[in-house]
Amino acid sequence: METYEEIYNRMKDKYERESETLIDEKGDIAIRLKVLAGEIYNAQVNFEWLKNQMFADTASGEFLDYLALQRGLSRKQAVKAQGEITFFISQPTDHNIIIPVGTVAATDDSTPVRFVTTEEGEITAGNTLISLYAEAEIPGRSGNVLQKTVTVGVSVPTEIETLSNPVAFNGGEDEETDNELRERIKSSFINQSNGTNKAYYEKLALSVEGITKASAVAKIRGAGTVNLYVSSNNGNADSSAIQKLQALVNEERELNVDVAVYNATAENYDFIVRITPKSGYSETEVKSQCKTTFEKFINSLPIGSKLYLSALGKALMETECVENYEFDTSMQNMEIAASQRFAVGTVEITVV
Repeated sequence: METYEEIYNRMKDKYERESETLIDEKGDIAIRLKVLAGEIYNAQVNFEWLKNQMFADTASGEFLDYLALQRGLSRKQAVKAQGEITFFISQPTDHNIIIPVGTVAATDDSTPVRFVTTEEGEITAGNTLISLYAEAEIPGRSGNVLQKTVTVGVSVPTEIETLSNPVAFNGGEDEETDNELRERIKSSFINQSNGTNKAYYEKLALSVEGITKASAVAKIRGAGTVNLYVSSNNGNADSSAIQKLQALVNEERELNVDVAVYNATAENYDFIVRITPKSGYSETEVKSQCKTTFEKFINSLPIGSKLYLSALGKALMETECVENYEFDTSMQNMEIAASQRFAVGTVEITVV
């Protein structure tokens, strides 16, 4: 694409040749040509942008959504993490303590994550606790917190003394990014769904909110059967997502085919490594960055895939805080079954 200067100079040269007159840069003709050159340049920029929106590799935002719709796909929206909160009093009372729907609790962090109860309950007379279902106030992966970390009452009855989440909140997913949607669009061209093949069932699975990985395996339970193994980005898919997908495949499956949906089985992979850091990075920074990189790497691997140490090493080097690394001898390339997913195991990082 031409620059503004190239357009203006081309127009100026053409005018001077045709008129056999030199243009005064401060004159009326020069001003007119500069304005026109600017508008031509702006039009070229817009045309270039529109060209980019025509292809999945370069489209973004709303236009990428339009391309996805042409392939029968849609951008996955953010999902709220789900879990439970238990409310405690130290001594039983002679009356009921009502905890309404919408009671808010939060983590005890510098940037608290807030959770809201989704059902009403009460600590009945003579009892000291009750557990209620709750969800993150804001959709996204930030709501996936560990057990016993939701401990701050924001809007709870005054008689409640302590609270905590007995299990981890999980199932939270961020809105699908352009890159993630782009990969699904490209995959729909590479793995053509014909209504009966592996790609068909995996495409159905990936259309359900809360499911980001899928692997279809035929005939495990005999002829005419398909097992569909799924997961979220960082763990098991929520039970509601499993139920929704099972209902979907029951409607869309081939005649006389039995399709069953399961969470993929977790296969832990331990991360034991010695890191030589680049200068300027503290031990805490290096450990935190390497741990996060390992978790992201593990969570990016498809169900039933193979883990290559070379790829993990490349991811570590790309953190820009690692000068060198040495994996423990127990770490090897590893291939898992089509019904399994990799999960984060023991993490031991030594900085030398």
